[in-house]
Parts: sequence; C-alpha cells; structure tokens
Amino acid sequence: MLEIQNLHVSYGLVRALQGVSLKVPDGKLICVIGSNGAGKTTLLRTISGLLKPTEGRITLGQDEQLVGRKPHLVTRAGVAHCPEGRRVFPDQSVTDNLILGAYTQLKKIGQAEMLKDIENVFEIFPRLRERREQLAGTLSGGEQQMLAIGRALMSRPRVLLLDEPSMGLAPIIIDEVFKRLAELKARGITMLLVEQLAFRALEVADYGYVIENGRIEIEGAAESLKNDPRVKEAYLGGG
Repeated sequence: MLEIQNLHVSYGLVRALQGVSLKVPDGKLICVIGSNGAGKTTLLRTISGLLKPTEGRITLGQDEQLVGRKPHLVTRAGVAHCPEGRRVFPDQSVTDNLILGAYTQLKKIGQAEMLKDIENVFEIFPRLRERREQLAGTLSGGEQQMLAIGRALMSRPRVLLLDEPSMGLAPIIIDEVFKRLAELKARGITMLLVEQLAFRALEVADYGYVIENGRIEIEGAAESLKNDPRVKEAYLGGG
C-alpha cells in the first residue's frame, strides 16, 4: 500500500498542497480528479521525489518512508512515475526506451528476465511490438503514451503513478489507453491515476478523490462519486 498523510507542498509563498491524505491499497486503481491547477501533478511529483514537501509522510508498504529520497531511489523502492506529456526518449527506439525503463532492476533480474518483461509489455500493447525498432519520436501521441506506460512497467513497480494519460489524444485513442489501464488493473497492478477527464477515470477506478485548491474535498468509491451531485455538476457535465 502507498499511503499519503497530511502532505503540504509549497512553491515559494504559494501553497500547492494543503494537508492531503490518501491511500492506494495493493491491487487497486485509485484516481485523483480535479481542475487544472488543483494540485494533481504536484501530488505525483512529490510522491516520486521530484518535489520536497514541507510537511507530511509518504509511506510504501508497512513503513518505508519515501520523503527525502531522490527520485531514482523512489523508483528503486517500487514507485514508477509515468509523467504528464509522456516524455519518451525521442531519438531511441521503442525497444531501447523499454530497456532504459528497466535500469533500476537490471542488476537484480538479469538480461533474460528483462527480455521477458519486454515481451510482457508487447503483450499488453501489441502496437509497440509492431513499432519495436521505430524511433520513439516518430510514434503517434497514443503510441507514445503506451510506450511511456510500458517503460514505467519495466521497473516492476509496486505502485504505478499515471499523470493525465489522456492529454492531447483523440477520443478513439483515449478509449484504447483506458482499455489498457483496465487490463493492467485486472492483472493486479496497483495504480494511482491523476486525470482531468473525470468520467473516464471513475469508470476504471475503484476509489476516487476530488482535489481542489490543494485540498481533498470529496472522496469515495468510484461508483458513488459518479452519482454524487457535486461531482456530476463540477466534472461530469451536469447535475
């Protein structure tokens, strides 16, 4: 389980997160929804060690404290961050991007196991198998998103952080990405999904949190949030 307790993060005098607490149980897909600037990306960047909180705890498993660790050590502990905007290595092939995703595990698992992990990614994202030798920068936006998720999976994460996987994609491609997220959920992958398309996030999630102005304002089972008048009015297109 990943647990966030009373997390505070500031950019100078601007308080981006104010006392955020949430839990991501093993094997569950938890979503965080909210408007632009609400603090969603800040939350993920803080979990992954890219930002330092002024207060609060981030624990993984029984009591493994992540606050204060550098990003590569957070990844090594088992938290993989699939960032907003995909950020693949454009001048490297699809296969090389996946190999780079395994850098924290390669010494431990060896090359044979890494190649099995690549095949597993290709099983989840068959399009990547077809593009395996293609430069990542020449892929479509949807293919790059699949590659970014696959690269994160190569670190064998205990928790996968997903930041706005629908951003900049056509509706038909968004359908494909969320279909794959549902498949990862069925495989028991633990995920924390940040998403502005609230209705899509709630369709696939087990539990959700609504964040506004750096605070968790509403939380509950995904099905109940879909029917909550406050959520429907603000994020689902009507009361």
